[in-house]
Amino acid sequence: MIYLDGSRFFFDIEGCFSNLCEKAREENKDSEADENAKELCKGFAKFFGTKPEFVRAGADYKTLLNGIFGAAAKAIVPELDISAENFAFAFGAEPVRIEKTPDMKIKAENLAAAANENGADMIYLSNPCCPTGLEIAPAEIKKLCSLTEAKVVVDESFCVDESFSVLSTASETENLVVLKKIRFGGEPVFACGKNLPEFNCKISASEQAVGTVIFEKNSAIKTAQRKLVDSRDSLYIRIKKLAIKYDSLERLYRAKGNCVFFKVKDAEERAKKLLDMGISVYSKDGYFCVFAGEKDENEAVLKALEEVLK
Repeated sequence: MIYLDGSRFFFDIEGCFSNLCEKAREENKDSEADENAKELCKGFAKFFGTKPEFVRAGADYKTLLNGIFGAAAKAIVPELDISAENFAFAFGAEPVRIEKTPDMKIKAENLAAAANENGADMIYLSNPCCPTGLEIAPAEIKKLCSLTEAKVVVDESFCVDESFSVLSTASETENLVVLKKIRFGGEPVFACGKNLPEFNCKISASEQAVGTVIFEKNSAIKTAQRKLVDSRDSLYIRIKKLAIKYDSLERLYRAKGNCVFFKVKDAEERAKKLLDMGISVYSKDGYFCVFAGEKDENEAVLKALEEVLK
């Protein structure tokens, strides 16, 4: 089975330093974990160019979001955004969803108005959006922060172009919190923002040690980022050719994240055919999203995709 549905990351970052990671896990397996993961947060801060005092970490989205916002919150989330699923997982409640335009864009004014009208604690979105892969410009996010008192939570876990990141401004903007999930050391989630509370991150000592090692030997992270962009761009070019060839691929969007997003006729039926062929892609509401994979995975998916689009 090939999974290009966002459930797995295609590049084994830890595998680049397997001996060091194994040693770190072994040496720390019986150690008491730092509840605040301070060394790990320092590594994150150094790599992404911010200060450790603005960074918090959690074992997963639920731990992180509950730690920062408490057990209950009311959120505004754009439609077709994985942030809605993360919010529901964290708080056990459904957010208020705001419609996008046909080109999958959404304006700061609309989000802010919805937050203010609904008395929301936060506006929660991914950027670039997952699964659409479309970005919101940093200037638009800054504008959004100025239009509401609600916390603006921006998940950049799917960002492959740091020019779209607003992490560097999170420490200067009162109501902006930027999230990033890393794909090593147990895959914890980090937050960057002003005056964030401390809480038990629930990350084991061994996973903290592995994460710290990887941030110190950060060449693997940079390699993963480059390979991710190359894989996504290759996928986009090949799927664009399918869009020209087959009317069943109704609309293709220019991806800025780690995936390629497109509208498909009879998407649910075609997604089932792909599963029967051993291929899993993200499918929802008439759209497919194919996440970047290894070269052989991309080839297998493209071959199967052409079959189901005929």
